[in-house]
Amino acid sequence: MLRTIGEQHVLDRIELMSGEWRVLFAINKEYAPTVGGPRRLARMMVAPDRLAGLVNGLWRNELHDRWQPLAFGLTTLTLALPLASGLVGVVFLEEEEEWLYAPPVNEVSAIRPSIFALIEPHMRELLRQGDFVSLGRLAADHADSIVEFSTTRWLALREACQHRAPAILKILDRRLAGPDEYDGIIAALKAIVDPQQQPSLDSWLRVQAGRSKYALYFRDIRVEKVVTPVAMAS
Repeated sequence: MLRTIGEQHVLDRIELMSGEWRVLFAINKEYAPTVGGPRRLARMMVAPDRLAGLVNGLWRNELHDRWQPLAFGLTTLTLALPLASGLVGVVFLEEEEEWLYAPPVNEVSAIRPSIFALIEPHMRELLRQGDFVSLGRLAADHADSIVEFSTTRWLALREACQHRAPAILKILDRRLAGPDEYDGIIAALKAIVDPQQQPSLDSWLRVQAGRSKYALYFRDIRVEKVVTPVAMAS
């Protein structure tokens, strides 16, 4: 796609995190964004003569701090676009696929409630699709903190839950828990975690867990399917 446009015609490139472009696409459906599920297409185009609508929407959300919890590239994008239409067009493209080849890791991602409120619909849609690779990326992009587990320690945690806290095992299996479930999950984990067997989780529970009532995403790499990334358009 960029080769079609021509590198010399690209004025600026701005990176949006995975939650940012999803939120942006969701409120700009009139531009017919394309989100390709397992093929990982993420594209939207705004012609110069239609730029005013996008710019106005960006500024409305910026001025009301609607995106403030997750804003990274969105603020940069808002400031970079001209207020007058007809000057430039905007093309949103998925990033290149190198990130898909990073070794996956079992994780617990803690997401602040204000951020979770913005990305929850997109997380649940990825759950529905069974696209756990993209879901793990979305959770990690916007997590306040993350606990990583080796496969041995992840399976040990599941075994401990099975014997001593079966309700938590059910939550691990459904992957996503909202802030309303947080206190019960933390209390159960503190009751079963052995600091010798789970030093990282024990440290997180003692140092980080009390900072907020987080939403939690439990990433189990055993359910992540290897996919063939879509080739970049020429």
